[in-house]
This record gives sequence, structure tokens and C-alpha cells, in this order.
Amino acid sequence: MPIRKTGGSLDGIREWIRGHQLTAFYVCTFVITWGLGFSYGAVMRRQQFLLAPLVMVATCGPGLAGIIVSAIINTEPRQGKRRTFWIAFFAAWVLSTLVMVANNALINHTPVSPVILGFTVIAVLPVAFVISMAYSRVPAVRRYLSSLVRLRGNWGWALLAMAAMPGLIALSIAISRLSGRPASGDFHLPAAGLTLVGLIAVKFLYQMFFFNATGEEAGWRGFALPRFQTFTSPLMAAVVIAFFWVPWHFFLWQAEGRAVTSGRFWAEYLAVHILFSVIIVWFYNRSRGSILVAGITHAAANTGFAFMPRIDLPIFLATVAVAALVLILTDRMWKNLPSGHPAVYAPGGAVIR
Repeated sequence: MPIRKTGGSLDGIREWIRGHQLTAFYVCTFVITWGLGFSYGAVMRRQQFLLAPLVMVATCGPGLAGIIVSAIINTEPRQGKRRTFWIAFFAAWVLSTLVMVANNALINHTPVSPVILGFTVIAVLPVAFVISMAYSRVPAVRRYLSSLVRLRGNWGWALLAMAAMPGLIALSIAISRLSGRPASGDFHLPAAGLTLVGLIAVKFLYQMFFFNATGEEAGWRGFALPRFQTFTSPLMAAVVIAFFWVPWHFFLWQAEGRAVTSGRFWAEYLAVHILFSVIIVWFYNRSRGSILVAGITHAAANTGFAFMPRIDLPIFLATVAVAALVLILTDRMWKNLPSGHPAVYAPGGAVIR
């Protein structure tokens, strides 16, 4: 009996993915994150810490999906040295471990023990992998993630991104207080002076490493946004991404005890994320397609919420809406970017929807 070759079918799958990169990305993202979604509740509610590495894999779903699709559609031979990748992986592994240990010790007040350190070393592996893939020998992957590890002249945008969302949060709190609204922005900072600065820095780095840059922005804005912007405007891309971004959080928010069975909860969070998506897209495009700047914007926002948690939601939404409207109008975000813009994917003639 003749043996049937499978190369043709594999090539067909690869060609389908090359022509439907966004569809493949979102399917892969939700398969990874929702497929491992049970781990959030297991770790956060039932303290089954052996499953912590699965939480990290689930959280890195968008970034991992971008890597997988980029590797599949790659048509170039491998380049560079394996040693470069492994050096990057080891450095990212050490840095990720230090950031998580610092967050657990200083923010969560978890005692540092050999057992916890051992769990941490294993749990950070997915994050170290995503970061190190910026030095992948696969050209398509390396190009895709290169802006995750270097700013390329975007220091000014990075500093502005670091201040933007915390500034809007603080402004909304000030407006609430001036308007005399009850219980608006009542919170107590955990420390003062240099100690507070240190805690904020640790929280910010933790958000950057384990959630917002490597896990989310490497996928949402780093992979999906440039492809959306080949055929639609930044404004429309920001809105569409938010409709995927919000339900992606389902298992995390469920484990945190949020009201995921409430329609009002989803309406409010969708509104927040659409506005926030517009701001991140603006920073990504202004920084000429920097994943790191997008990650900084996202991490700074979550750090601000961590230290200023008691916001007046209507006032906050109004404040962010005004800011987003200013960005939309000044940059005319309803117009498509030119095809040669660094934040627009160059598909090489393939249809990518």
C-alpha cells in the first residue's frame, strides 16, 4: 500500500493561516487562555500553587499566539546563533524571577522560602520564553517581537506613557472630590517617600513582566493591531480589539470574584476597555509600532489602579473619554494609516483577515 504524503495538507494549513492571520491568532489566544482558565481559580481561590506555571501560560496567551502564528507563516531560513537566544532566555529568566520575588515579598508580603523560590523559578518560564523570542532565530518572530525589548528612540513616548493613565486616574479623583461626590477616591497609600516610589516601581515591573507587556500587549497591539491597520482605521481597530480583549479576561475576573454574571459589569468594563484601547493604540502608533511603549501604557494604568483603587467610575469614564476624544480628533484616528507606516503590517500581498 503506498504511503500518503502529508506535506500537501500541512502546506495547505500553513497557507490558510498565512491568509487568515487574525483569525488564527484569536483562535490560538482563546484556546491557550480559556483552555487553561481553570488554573486561575485553582491558584487564586484554592491555593493550588503547583498550577501557577499554567496561570502564567494562560496569561501569556496573546503573546504565545502571536509567536506561534508568526513562526508558522515564516518563509525565511533561520538566522543568527542559538547562543544569543539562550543568553537572552537566561537573562529574562533571572530578571523575571527577581521581579516576582520582589513583588511577592514587598507587595504581597509573602515570606521568601526555598519552596516558594523554587515555584517562582518554574512559574516565570513562560514569560522568559516570550521575552527571549525577540532574539529568535526565526526571522518573522524576531521582527515581530523586536520592539518588546528595545525602545528604538522612543524614550519620550515611554515617559509620557508612564504618566498618562495614572495622571488621568488622579485627575478623575480630584474632579470627584471637587464636585463633592461621596466616597470618591478615598484610599490610603501603603507608604511614603522613597519607600512608596520603590513599591510603585516593583508593582510596575511586575505588571510589565507578567501581564501587560509580555502577556497581553505582545498580542493585542503587537500582533493584531498592525494587521487590523492594513485594512481599517486605528479607531476601528481599537474598538474591535477591545471586543476580544474584554472576554479574554473572563476566567481571571471570575477567580478574582468580580460580577461576571452581571450585564452591567460587562457593559462598564467594555466601555473602559474601548477608551483605554484607543489610548494604547495612539501610543503604539505614535511610537512607530513599539510593543514596549504599549506595554508601559498598560502597566502604568494597572499600577495606578493598584495604588489608587477607589475611583468614581462615572467621573473616571468621562475623564478618559475626553482624553480619548482629544487624541482621536488631533490624530484623525478615523483615517487609515499609510501602508508604509511602521505600525502597519506588511503582508506581502496576502489577505490577513
